[in-house]
Amino acid sequence: MDTSIKVLVVDDSNFYAQLVADTLATDYDMETFTGNDAREGLYNLETSEVDCVVTDYQMPELDGIEFLEAARERGFEQPFILLTGTGSEAVASEAVAAGVTHYFQKQEGEQQFEKLANQIDNAVEQHRTERKYELLVDNSPDLIAQVNAEGEFVMTNESMADSFGVSTDMLTGKSLFDVVPDDIAEHRLEVGREVIETGETRRFEDGYQGEYFHNVFVPVDLPGERETFQVIARDITGRKEAEIELKETVEKLEESNAQLEQFAYVTSHDLQEPLRMVSSYMQLLERQYKDDLDENAQEFIEYAVDGANRMKEMINDLLQYSRVDSRGGDFEPTDFENVLEQARDNLRVAIAESDAELTHDPLPTVVCDESQMVMLLQNLVSNAIKYCDEGPPRIHVAAERDGDEVVFSVSDNGIGIPEDERDEVFRIFSRLHGKDEYSGTGIGLAMCQKILDRHDGSIRVESEVGEGSTFYFTIPTGGGNDE
Repeated sequence: MDTSIKVLVVDDSNFYAQLVADTLATDYDMETFTGNDAREGLYNLETSEVDCVVTDYQMPELDGIEFLEAARERGFEQPFILLTGTGSEAVASEAVAAGVTHYFQKQEGEQQFEKLANQIDNAVEQHRTERKYELLVDNSPDLIAQVNAEGEFVMTNESMADSFGVSTDMLTGKSLFDVVPDDIAEHRLEVGREVIETGETRRFEDGYQGEYFHNVFVPVDLPGERETFQVIARDITGRKEAEIELKETVEKLEESNAQLEQFAYVTSHDLQEPLRMVSSYMQLLERQYKDDLDENAQEFIEYAVDGANRMKEMINDLLQYSRVDSRGGDFEPTDFENVLEQARDNLRVAIAESDAELTHDPLPTVVCDESQMVMLLQNLVSNAIKYCDEGPPRIHVAAERDGDEVVFSVSDNGIGIPEDERDEVFRIFSRLHGKDEYSGTGIGLAMCQKILDRHDGSIRVESEVGEGSTFYFTIPTGGGNDE
């Protein structure tokens, strides 16, 4: 038995009250108090900590049931166990209607006290569990209520009542239609009735007047209350507002990116013709007036032609960059062996001139845009050839499965990248070296990043200065978000 159980025994027979109290204390380790009538019983409830009341039915002034009713009117909710020496069906029925926890007749022998002790123990344990639940419900920030099949509030916690600006007593008995818009009330009641009928929990979100809620409707499986359901609602207005704001921001960002890509495309396309004219006329000037120009003039023309060519290369790269999202191909199962072979063919001149060695492990098939993957590998291999100062370039391509994605790697024996510049290399137009040291536009790795963004992948680099670099990029096996 629970040694912390405190029992009040009320009986107009002082002898029997003391017998019950002593037996419970001695044999069942309970702390006991006694009273000889309802008045003393109420006084003990008010002045002492009591877990359970054991009361006689027949007592002067107030009988046991009237004592229970008086205690309930004063707010005492402890379990009441009714003992009587002259039980009848009428008394039993009255006791149950009044809310008596247990009812049985007085008997002789130890069996009576064992039964009583078990009833006390069970009743107190149940009451404590109910109180813990009530405290949890009352103190919960969630909006909690019990609603019947007609949509009326049977029970509600303070958070629910506060949300409607009323007390719990005022909300109890009201209908859903009294406190929320009709369409919301109709939907909630429809879900609630479905929960009652099926016995299955339902979760859903709704909202009105700028407020949003995540609702959990749970069937109530208690005797006499099975035609009700419990509502647990959480105010998610802040989260919803943040989601709406984020969605609007993303839409604006997507629109801005689309406009930026269109601007880059149009600008790059429109620059092609005047640039072509500058380059052509400079070359024509050199051919027709070569003999009339001095050495300085010849050098100036070479600078101008070289600048025009470099600008043309940058414009072409920028055009390709702007088309990654808008002009991309479909995502289809693609053999990376073929991707690498196409990249190798496109770079055959550079590979031959540098005596580069390009090796690879077996490469898998993934769902992707094949043409963009060729561009990706071509950029990485081209950089590996370009940024190699000592000895022939040695480049190795590998891949391995990691969960729902494939991790590819491109390793080289080049000059390497300082640690503080490894993120910078993926920014558009970023160049770590002057054009006199290494040619290029600074778009290649940014292009790789943009291609992988479209494939829901990622790219990073590990490197040691003077030892070489390894670029790792990932592609989901399912192909990412092809939009």
